[in-house]
Amino acid sequence: MKENKKEILSGSGALVRELGKLQGYATLIGVLIGSGIFVVIGTAGGMTGPSVPLSFLALYPVILSTAMAYMVFLSTPLGERPGGAYLHIQETFGKTYPAFMAVWFQWVAFMGALGVLSLSFGEYTTFFVKGANPVAVACGILLLFYVVNLVGVKYYGNVQTVMCFILLVSIVILVVPGLFHVKATNYRPLFPFGLKGFLASLAPLFMSYAGFEALAQAAGETKEARSTLPMVFFKGISLTVAIYVIMAFVAFGALPYGELARSKSAMADVAATYLPFGAAGVVALGALMAFTTSINATLMAPPRVLLVLAEDGVIPPLLSRVHPKFHTPHVALTISTLVALALILTKTLDYILAVTLQSIFILYIIHGIALISLPFVNKKLYDSALFRPGKLMIVSCGLFSVCCMIAFSYRMIIQTWQLILICAVVGTGVFIYGLARNFRGERVLKGAEKS
Repeated sequence: MKENKKEILSGSGALVRELGKLQGYATLIGVLIGSGIFVVIGTAGGMTGPSVPLSFLALYPVILSTAMAYMVFLSTPLGERPGGAYLHIQETFGKTYPAFMAVWFQWVAFMGALGVLSLSFGEYTTFFVKGANPVAVACGILLLFYVVNLVGVKYYGNVQTVMCFILLVSIVILVVPGLFHVKATNYRPLFPFGLKGFLASLAPLFMSYAGFEALAQAAGETKEARSTLPMVFFKGISLTVAIYVIMAFVAFGALPYGELARSKSAMADVAATYLPFGAAGVVALGALMAFTTSINATLMAPPRVLLVLAEDGVIPPLLSRVHPKFHTPHVALTISTLVALALILTKTLDYILAVTLQSIFILYIIHGIALISLPFVNKKLYDSALFRPGKLMIVSCGLFSVCCMIAFSYRMIIQTWQLILICAVVGTGVFIYGLARNFRGERVLKGAEKS
């Protein structure tokens, strides 16, 4: 009897829907407003000068058109399950290999991001706890959120919401007073490095928006996911863009772009000009919450990717197992956490990071092509979407997104093509092994034996 219960608690159907809109916004905003925003503003200033707020604004149509694919696909019946781009690409083309490779790169990107975020958190704590071991702290914070993600998606959502609220309050305290200290002279000249400098800032700043697709993995645990998640994507991304623009506006209005470009803690230096007694505490709290919300939300996503791949028979069925008490994909979560820990402990993050950045672009490109093809290749799925823009709008957004992703990534491909090729070969090997083992048939056979 117990064995039958375990068998039932396998696959995405065993997940429970305990996330609402609020947790959805906390997940999306928590991933997007990462710790990098407290530093990257100054770095971008060295490329384009004080026009960084316009750079963030110029990226709004890029990120929104890229998110359009998720908004449309998640409003179809596919939005009732996790899996995200894997299901979207597979159902559009009826082909498993390109869908698998897209999310294989995505999973690698998640692992790299988890390692980098955790290690960065560990290094950040050394400013407050002298002598702290960054690697030990990184492993500790990752294990902490492993427990949070393990004990139930409801706990994940509540913790994420509280941390995101503290993050937003910190940003308000940091930014609102700064609006009264903006100096118009700091914006002259607006484009000191010309159009070339402005365009050069777009690719690195776009990475501030990367990671939003993690929200799609919450589809199997979100109430009324088909109608909820598309609007969370649209409104959450719009709010994030507004926050980025205002933060950048205050930063370059309070300090000359030259000072910000030389700063290693841009927002802390900005806050010090008008919050002399509270700047360090406010910035520290905001940065800590930016780290933790990103780690928590990023750790939530990869186990759901593995779960759906296992459910579909591409990888061993063990990875589709859902905990009978907590209703979380505990096996896939454990493996994902162990991989991230191994990357931290073996100091191989530099190699993975190079692949991580390019993996995100590869995913967005393939997903964008699926969006363009959807109305023509799988009209039935397109017609089932609750959010269904016209074909012209879909094709236009898809083409615009794909072209931007190629433009942003072509230099990176040249620099990292060897690592990307190795990653692709390994992924192809995993896929071929899955075909040879026929995990789907193995799972069906085990199910028949148990019944």
